[in-house]
Amino acid sequence: MTQSVPIGQPSPEPGEVEPAITDDSRLAAMLGQTGPPVFTREEVEQIDRLIPFIAYDDGQLSIDGVSGEQLWDGRRSLLLYVPSRAVDNYRSIRDAFAQHFSVAVNCALKACYVGSVLAALRDAGAGAEIASELEWRIARSLGFAPDRTIVSGMSRQADHLQTLLPNEALLIAVDSFEEVQHIEWHARRTGARPKLMVRVNPLPPDSFFSERSKLGVGADEAYELLESVARSSHLELHGLHAHQLVRCTNPERFGELARRMGELRDELAGRAGVRVGTLDLGGGFEARYLMERAGWTIADFALAARDGLAGQDDLRVLLEPGRYVFGDAAVVLSRILGTKVKEGQHWQIAEVGSNLLPPTSDRAYPALPLRIADGQAWKRTHIADPTPTPARLYLDAMLPADAAGEGIALLGTGAYTAVRASLWNAGLPDIGFVTDGGVEIVFDREAQDAAFRALYGIDLEPVGEDVAERAQLGRQRARH
Repeated sequence: MTQSVPIGQPSPEPGEVEPAITDDSRLAAMLGQTGPPVFTREEVEQIDRLIPFIAYDDGQLSIDGVSGEQLWDGRRSLLLYVPSRAVDNYRSIRDAFAQHFSVAVNCALKACYVGSVLAALRDAGAGAEIASELEWRIARSLGFAPDRTIVSGMSRQADHLQTLLPNEALLIAVDSFEEVQHIEWHARRTGARPKLMVRVNPLPPDSFFSERSKLGVGADEAYELLESVARSSHLELHGLHAHQLVRCTNPERFGELARRMGELRDELAGRAGVRVGTLDLGGGFEARYLMERAGWTIADFALAARDGLAGQDDLRVLLEPGRYVFGDAAVVLSRILGTKVKEGQHWQIAEVGSNLLPPTSDRAYPALPLRIADGQAWKRTHIADPTPTPARLYLDAMLPADAAGEGIALLGTGAYTAVRASLWNAGLPDIGFVTDGGVEIVFDREAQDAAFRALYGIDLEPVGEDVAERAQLGRQRARH
């Protein structure tokens, strides 16, 4: 696995080897803060080796075969989705696990709400994983069948359950006695017999799923909860559910999760005489491009799960990928508003803000130039947003010295970005997707102003070209 440098040490120049770290727990903690190793100049120039839909054609960045000039006029930053990449990511995980299991892949809607992307996944055969009533409505509006929809979440309200139970969702996850009793009461009233799976935490606590996490149940409580569901005449115990990984690039750890889930399945059969037919191994995979950059493919994870579940028969495996499917299926094209030098470090201030791209690590969103050319001087620079906060988007980017004048592209922007965006400080870019050799915009400045008006009751003053356009419209109305 590719390894990162210790916090506080400078990143190596291109071609240098980063120092090895032998303590796995220390490495995991560092990667969680710093992110993956910095992209080298060679990786940037040959980005199509890692992400095939992005390439430099005659020195100009192209996305899904469309040149940057055709995609973006540079006037407003753009979050651009590539539905075909999301579909390819989905198919890669489905096909890898289908080599070893009866498998269903239900993409986590909480990672992306863009309709064109979700519709493409639906058409490709993907199911949905939803975590709220809102996401259930999204799934139904886009045509995801109830029996291809996994329902996660907790403390569901009565009206949500009254919708779910008659529609016979594929599986409903539970992780508390109160939730079981609540669902059982509604099942008794409606005559439905919902299929449940119990969420457990089979791995030891870590920095993300600590002993104080609200998610899942421990081993002892799990057996009691499983037996309670199995005894109910109004509920059907259908499976075990575990989602205990995050940004995982370690097949061995995923294999250990699968192994322990198989053991819980066997132990439940011995204690309660019930052998569930489904193991939901959740998601928690790293974005595909970063997983493959670290030296693994999703096929390695499927093999690890096969080995971990060796000897398990009559078993169906479910997966709920979010970041793996959506993470590298979008690119941000951003203007650079300005530059600065602080204590010898060069900074570029991107128009796109952390209100769209939450800075989860120092290297969350790798940067690419929009143009490259022979003989260019390159330099190391940091990328940050214009907010008056310490937020940074990518540290130690290798870019041509004149990249700021053209703008930049930011990778890894497809998952958990637009769904968590807010209209704070920097405003939002346009949001669109590649289609038929061009771009279709689904959210623009007019839509942002309408959203701001609906949220806060403020009609924003026009800016830039909008001033003249609105003035002209006012004069036309006055004449009439």
